Amino acid sequence: MKDYAGTEVATLIRGINAGINQQMREIFKDGPLTPPQMMIAFMLAKKKRLKVSEISKKMSLANSTVSSILNRLENQGYIERVRSDQDKRVVYVQATACLRELHDQHHRVINDFLADLVSDVSEEELTLILNGLNTLNDLLKEKRKGE
Repeated sequence: MKDYAGTEVATLIRGINAGINQQMREIFKDGPLTPPQMMIAFMLAKKKRLKVSEISKKMSLANSTVSSILNRLENQGYIERVRSDQDKRVVYVQATACLRELHDQHHRVINDFLADLVSDVSEEELTLILNGLNTLNDLLKEKRKGE
């Protein structure tokens, strides 16, 4: 069983991720942000401020690509650029109140979607799902600690 378990886990995760992403694209298709803009919004909501190079690294995109996305977000009033107090050459990007509110709205929609997704499963099935996800999450945390 363990011989193919890694492949099966990977296949399931890809399928789950693709299914959720497809649903999210459908839900947010008429929203004000593109998927890359949403990714940056989520990053900036977690961190107070980031440098362009940090965002580029997290998204695996070129600095110039991220800068173009940030320019559009800035023009829409969702982000602002702030120079470092210690080194004026360093520029940070941070979310505006408008982007934080939009992020909170998106989070509520996502949480509602996921709650609806599991609303018809039994308590036993839900416990099994949560236990499996928690186990996988714990395994990943342990793996990261060891590296």
